[in-house]
Amino acid sequence: MTRRTRTKQSALISPVYRGRRLALLLLLLAGIVVMLLRAGYLEIFQQQWLQAQADKRQLRTMTIPPYRGMITDRNDEALAISSPVESVWVDPTKFFMERNLIREAAADPDENIAVKGRNQLDELDVNLLKLRKTLGMKKGGLTRLLSQNSTKQFVYLLRQVSPEKAKSITDLKIPGVGSQNEYRRFYPMAEAISHVIGFTNIEDAGVEGIERSMNERLAGQQGKKKVIQDGASRLIEDVEQVERMIPGQNVSLSIDRRIQYQAYKILKEQVHQLSAKAGAVVVMDSRTGEILALANMPGFNPNARNKLKAENYRNRAVMDAFEPGSTIKPLTIAAALEARVIGPDVSINTSPGYLELGKTKVQDPRDYGDLTLDLVLAKSSNVGASKVALLMEPKEHWKFLNRAGFGLRPGSGAPTETVGGLSYYEDWGKVDRASHGYGYGLSVSLLQIAQAYTVFANEGILVPARLLKQTEETVGRRIMKPENAKAVLRMMTAVVREGATGKLAMIDGYKVAGKTGTAFKYINKKYRRDRRVVSFIGLAPASDPRLVVAVMLDEPRVERATGGRLVAPMFSKIMSSSLRVLDIPPDDLPGKQAVAKLKGGS
Repeated sequence: MTRRTRTKQSALISPVYRGRRLALLLLLLAGIVVMLLRAGYLEIFQQQWLQAQADKRQLRTMTIPPYRGMITDRNDEALAISSPVESVWVDPTKFFMERNLIREAAADPDENIAVKGRNQLDELDVNLLKLRKTLGMKKGGLTRLLSQNSTKQFVYLLRQVSPEKAKSITDLKIPGVGSQNEYRRFYPMAEAISHVIGFTNIEDAGVEGIERSMNERLAGQQGKKKVIQDGASRLIEDVEQVERMIPGQNVSLSIDRRIQYQAYKILKEQVHQLSAKAGAVVVMDSRTGEILALANMPGFNPNARNKLKAENYRNRAVMDAFEPGSTIKPLTIAAALEARVIGPDVSINTSPGYLELGKTKVQDPRDYGDLTLDLVLAKSSNVGASKVALLMEPKEHWKFLNRAGFGLRPGSGAPTETVGGLSYYEDWGKVDRASHGYGYGLSVSLLQIAQAYTVFANEGILVPARLLKQTEETVGRRIMKPENAKAVLRMMTAVVREGATGKLAMIDGYKVAGKTGTAFKYINKKYRRDRRVVSFIGLAPASDPRLVVAVMLDEPRVERATGGRLVAPMFSKIMSSSLRVLDIPPDDLPGKQAVAKLKGGS
């Protein structure tokens, strides 16, 4: 086309057309200017408001749960650990907002939009049905839960489930449904050490045992961080750390899980076999005071929270006080030796087999006549122990028992320790003085009396009981002379011999020192002969004591329930297995025979 032709066509364009084009250009230009002005206004004057609106929809502050510290035994074997789990939650406000938008789309006049909305609504209904079944809810239960919390922004649907199960729920992409990381406590030894460790609640806070008493140290501190999430509450990006998460510290106990397991196993078998109401075992290192085992029955499994019964939580070895009966007699003789009212070689006349104190009559099974102090213990003579106690001034007797830890909390680190019962000496009458000599009228926990027996293992030095692993040398407290402690220890070996009350506590290859105990329970202001607490407390190897083992059964339902008959065999099994675990050599076999015995030879 020539230049003249183009000029001619241009001349033919209507002025009206030119005006319309100009108007359109001006309109477009005006629109662009308005948009630029609006963008500038939003950028300059509305930036903070817009950022806040975006943050409400995308920016979230997430809590970072702390990793709870482990509880381990003395050999760093795990007794309580935390496993990662997920908790599923829902934001009801977001759920209803998104559902309403889908419903509006399903009712839109535009058929394409309506079809898409109806498909989304059907998919949502199907996924809600799947969620309800996964949660184990009845028909209408999920709808009711969401409706009742329609104004809330956070409601738990499931707590502490596996990551796989949580993912199967979040993959349904139900509006407002999400998950978060948590930890669940797991106890590898389960019921065997449950009374010591305790357990945590659903919020991972300790509610019993060491978990509770040392919760602050174990728990740590939660952290917080800001993140960006998409519409399905999925994490897109970490923005910043608000508070640093501090993990909990580990706690190392003095417990040896091998000894603990054996002690609990033996105790459980005997409690069931004898139909006893309860039982307890304490195994202590007599040199350091460290508690190597602390077992109780009835037990509970802290891993099965839905089956927990509060009455089974009691750590009876430290919480329950009982009248110790004859296990107090070595301490009675020790107090008398310290008060210098007798010597280790004296004899006590127990004829005619009873002692009348007003209306009270102290009796032995028969008339033993004259008994040395060894035989007072070996025969477990109540008359002999009463006469020894009556030789002392009440103040001297009380002072010794108090120094031995009676009437005081042991301070072992176990929660809720009892102080027991030891009345002030000014309140003691003659009957009280005599009955305290053979274990009535006062009360102790099994841990208290086990701790008291360490004085015989350490030549007169009382070593405090400890439940935490000791990293420094234990400092004990002298409460009696070395020669007196050695004398009483020698006397207690007479209890664990043929013909003595504790003969069933003997251990092949080891010398054992100990004492049986049988005490009638005081119920409704009367001592019941059919309700008894039977016990045995002993040390081994007696030539150089390394361990103290105390065993107690509450109300065994058998005939002739005595400490020597029922508990001494338990002591023998527990002490024997503990000595083997710790590789403590025998002291009652000569030379090569002892070595062969230690290695399992004949």
